Amino acid sequence: MGITMVSREFLLVVWLLILFGGTIVGALNYMVNNEDSVSRIFGYDVYKIEGSGNYVIYYPLPNGSVKVLKIGKAGGFFPVFVKVPRQEWIKEFSTTEKALYAPPTPLILYITKDGRLGVKSVTSSRIRLEGEFLDLKGSYNVQATGSCPNGYMDFGGRYCLASNWDFYFESRAKAKTFDEWVSVMGLKIENRVAEEIDFDWDLLLSRSTYSYWTIGIDVGPFTVLSVSKGHNFEGWALDVSYQSLGPLTVNSNTWERYLNIRVEYIVVHAKVPAYDKLTKKYVDIEIVQTYPIKIHSTGKYTIWESPTRGIYFTESRGNNPPRITTIPNIWSISKEAEWRRKWISAGSWKSAVYVRQSQSDVFSSSSSLSIPIGYAAGKYLTGVSPRLGKLASTLSLTFGFHKCMNAASMAEYSVDIKPRKGCYAMYSVLSVRVGTSGSKVSVPLVFGVITDGKSPSPPCNPRTGICINSKNHN
Repeated sequence: MGITMVSREFLLVVWLLILFGGTIVGALNYMVNNEDSVSRIFGYDVYKIEGSGNYVIYYPLPNGSVKVLKIGKAGGFFPVFVKVPRQEWIKEFSTTEKALYAPPTPLILYITKDGRLGVKSVTSSRIRLEGEFLDLKGSYNVQATGSCPNGYMDFGGRYCLASNWDFYFESRAKAKTFDEWVSVMGLKIENRVAEEIDFDWDLLLSRSTYSYWTIGIDVGPFTVLSVSKGHNFEGWALDVSYQSLGPLTVNSNTWERYLNIRVEYIVVHAKVPAYDKLTKKYVDIEIVQTYPIKIHSTGKYTIWESPTRGIYFTESRGNNPPRITTIPNIWSISKEAEWRRKWISAGSWKSAVYVRQSQSDVFSSSSSLSIPIGYAAGKYLTGVSPRLGKLASTLSLTFGFHKCMNAASMAEYSVDIKPRKGCYAMYSVLSVRVGTSGSKVSVPLVFGVITDGKSPSPPCNPRTGICINSKNHN
């Protein structure tokens, strides 16, 4: 009888533990069903990772390392607890400098069971492993026959992936931070196609500006670009207006102006080991991510250019004032960029290029802006490997302007000309995938070219020799 009583008490305790544990797990799963923000418990981020396949959650650190926070399989019943070392960046940012800061978000690299490879920023507790960032079955690859080596996964397309790809990740991933003056906007007039020019460039960055991860994957002959939302900037705003004071005469064969600000950004690069059934070789799928973390140029500036006084500031209040140059401070205009152009006939004054980017509820073609990565980052990636050098020529730093109370962000680029002869007015846009739906957004890179097409256009980077061919864009 004593044994029976003990057994009943034991079963009651076990039942209560199961009930209590199930209640806790249920409450946790309810809490992490959050698509807008990250739930935290005792300093840990709590995620519910949905879908199928394997993933790696990782985080770049200021010392140049990439820390793997979690390796696992999606679709588990229990939520995932992850300690994100954000304090490393908080220490880095805790200075007296008046700057705009956007600490990096964690990233998740995943490969689903049906052969979809994706990278996204982790900004919410509910993470879905879905979308078609890169379909290894063949959407972006030449089909090839043959079998995969032992230990490699076959998705039915050109590439097989190592089954234990996730365990290679930490030792092969690297991060590096760059602090450079980078051109935000620019204009080149070729062959004296304009008699006079009148322009107005404005840039306002504040806490309603978000930093986006720009992600590039190089696989075979293809480069796939995507963006994923990071943090909004905090700190001191930047307000720049650069204008011509009345019409300026174009009195040189090539006329150029570039607006530059001091930007600090991260470049993270990693590899996924693969086997190419077409070439019968072991290869690496290269992945690069860029993310602006700090804007050192802050304050309010009004810059004029007049026919008599040249370039001068009438209002200059802040840190690291913008610079106006006649040579672009960039690695290259993205090779993935498209060029929007229109024909301007000779005669009276015409609007050559007008782009206005302002705040909205979603990331769109009219609420975003990209700038090319700087020369130091391009040189670094090229030095690591030729394939990373190829990716360097496609990447940009991406910003989104989102609605926020008591803050405003915008970019405006206006150029009017009095043409001397018929010419093309062009500016560049970068087409990127956004979100799990894979929808495309054409993000402006406001680098304008006004040309008659009788010399290489758009411009070549004078330091790298990389040029863009626009002949196929009409």
